[in-house]
Amino acid sequence: MKKFILYIILLFATFATVHAQYYYNDLLATQQSNAQQKLLLNNKVRTVTAISKEADNSTVEGFLVQQKINKDASEIVTETKNGESVVSTLFSYYNNGIINKTKTITKDIFTVTDYIYDAAGLLQNITSATTDTFMNSFTSEHHIWFFNAEHQPTKMYRIKNNTDTTFVEFVLDDQKMVAVENWKRNGRYTEAYYYYYNEKKQLTDIVRFNSIAQKMLPDFMFEYDATGRIKQMIQVLAAGKNYNTWRYTYLENGLKQKETCYDKQKQLVGAIEYSYAY
Repeated sequence: MKKFILYIILLFATFATVHAQYYYNDLLATQQSNAQQKLLLNNKVRTVTAISKEADNSTVEGFLVQQKINKDASEIVTETKNGESVVSTLFSYYNNGIINKTKTITKDIFTVTDYIYDAAGLLQNITSATTDTFMNSFTSEHHIWFFNAEHQPTKMYRIKNNTDTTFVEFVLDDQKMVAVENWKRNGRYTEAYYYYYNEKKQLTDIVRFNSIAQKMLPDFMFEYDATGRIKQMIQVLAAGKNYNTWRYTYLENGLKQKETCYDKQKQLVGAIEYSYAY
């Protein structure tokens, strides 16, 4: 059971984007994906392999994530395995270094996401369609983005199944950075996220009001090294009563070398180690 729980934690922290915050998930995470694709291309990486380690440094049996990159890095295929079984497969497609489509297959669930940009390269629309063959269901979601003349986001419409619409508005600070993300649905505000930055305009905190704890709490906190890479991320869990601290090390060429996870008591939970084939 311990290994299974660790597997889920590691998988979430490494391969999932920050959950729910649209500014981060749609815009910043897309920029990170593009930067990672460029890094793989520039280093002529053809395969990335990630293995999970327990706190005692033993390898988690059966856990394996492997990416295969074609010659121009226009297609990256990520397979997550548990034993001999493929848990999920993610196909990511890039055009001139910009992500334009993903396909995810997880057992009976198939999701296709398309990214559409304007002439200035700003993300206009993200469209996702999910088919669940086991449940015989289909869902869709559209994110329609709007920007000001300085290319900063001003609003976004999230439309689910062509009927359920959430309006998201963005408040900028005096540095023209997104400071607040407000959600409005059926005429009332339902959620708000607050973004904080350091003097280099790097995102340091994503904060919201936690209804269980009845106070403002961070969801994520980030620290950076001298080159601007994330060196630590704290992920707050369980209504603020627990959190995981992730620390990252990198190779000289900028590729990620290792991720190490610690719990609230600063005890080592486990790690992910990366290797590359060129």
